[in-house]
Amino acid sequence: MNDMISAATKPRQSGEKNAATPEVLDKLVFQRMYYLKALYDLTAELSPITSSRKLLESFLLMAMGVNGSGQGMMMICDRQGRSVLSASRGTRFDPEWTVESAEKHLYRGFQAAENRRLAAMSVTFIGDPQQVFSELETGLDVHSALLFMVDDSLLGIVGLGAPIDGRNFTLEEKDMLSGMTASFMVFLKNVRAYETVQALNADLLQTNDALRRTIADLTEARQQIRLLELAGIRLKQLFQQKIEQVGRFRAVDALLVLVVASLLSLFFNFSNPNGIPLLPEEVFREPGPRVDARAVQQLLATGDAVLVDARPSELFNLGHIPDAISIPAPLFDIIYPMKLAPRLQAGQAVVVYGRTFSKHYDDEVAYRLLQRHDDVRVMTGGMAAWKKQEMVP
Repeated sequence: MNDMISAATKPRQSGEKNAATPEVLDKLVFQRMYYLKALYDLTAELSPITSSRKLLESFLLMAMGVNGSGQGMMMICDRQGRSVLSASRGTRFDPEWTVESAEKHLYRGFQAAENRRLAAMSVTFIGDPQQVFSELETGLDVHSALLFMVDDSLLGIVGLGAPIDGRNFTLEEKDMLSGMTASFMVFLKNVRAYETVQALNADLLQTNDALRRTIADLTEARQQIRLLELAGIRLKQLFQQKIEQVGRFRAVDALLVLVVASLLSLFFNFSNPNGIPLLPEEVFREPGPRVDARAVQQLLATGDAVLVDARPSELFNLGHIPDAISIPAPLFDIIYPMKLAPRLQAGQAVVVYGRTFSKHYDDEVAYRLLQRHDDVRVMTGGMAAWKKQEMVP
C-alpha cells in the first residue's frame, strides 16, 4: 500500500507537477485506513479466543465481512495430529472432511497456487479456485481462495464467494485478505500452544489425583501395619511378663494367645479386601446324589451316563477308569465346553469320581456340573470301589 501511494505521488517525467490528484490521494488514504482498521478489528476479535475452532469461525466471518462476501469456507489440516477443523457460511451444507480428503484438496491447492514453494507462516493465492473446490458440492461459488502454511504439519485453505455487489476483488483487497490471514496464523499458532499446555495440565492433574490417592492408600496401609506391629510387640511383652511371673506356660495363657490370635486374624480379614475365609465353601454345600460302583457299571453299559474324572491330570495319567473324561476343577471352565458338552447327550447322567484323603475333587466338580445339568451323581468309593468290581484290569 505504501508503494501504491509513492507511485501515485511520483512526479511525471515531462514536468514537476504531481501526477496524483487530491481525489486519488484521498482514496488511497481511505483504503489504507480501512486496511489498518480491518487488522485492528481482527486483532481485537481474535485476541481473547482460546479455542482453535472458535478462532477459525471468527476469522472466517471477519474475512467475509471485510471483503463483502456472502459465502465462505475454511479448512485447516493437522497432518501430525491427524485431525481437520473446518467452518463454512452461506453454503447448502458443510462437507465432512477427513484427513485424506483434506490432504487431497491441499495438494490441488498447491498445484494451482501462485507460489508453490510455501515457507512457514506464509500465504499464497490460488489461481484457479474451482480446481480445488469443484468436487465439494456445497453450493459455494468460490471467487477468491488462498493457501496458507503455519508449519510443515499445519496447512489450510480459505475460500470466499464473490462480493455481494458483484464486483471483482481488487489488488488492494487481496493484499488485505493476505495480511489478515497472516495475522490469523499467528493467533492460531498461539492458541494451539495454549491448547497443548491445557491438555498437558489436565493430564498432570489426573496424574496428581491418582498419585494422591495412592499416597493416601499407602498411608492407611502403613498405619494398619504399624498397629499390627504395636499389637505384636505388646503381645510379646505380655508373654514375657507372664512367663516371668508364673515360670511356666499355663492353659489359661494358651487360651489367651488363641483368643488374641483369632482377634488379630479377624481384624486382618476384615481390613483386607482379599481376606481368607474361615471355613471352606465346601462345608456349607449340600453333597450331590451318590451312586455306587455297580450302578455306575450298569449306567455305562446301557449308555445312560458319562463318566468324569475330577482328579488332577497327574493322577488321571497314573490310572483312570476307561472312557472317563478328565475335568480337573481348576480347569473346569476351559475343558467343560471342549470335552464334556459336545459328548453329553440328552437324558444322559453325569457321574463324577475322584477324591483324596485331603481333597474332595468329585464334590467340587459335581457342584459346578449341577449348575448346568439336573442329573449329576457322585460315585462313592472312587477308584478303590471300581477296582473291587474288577472293572479295571
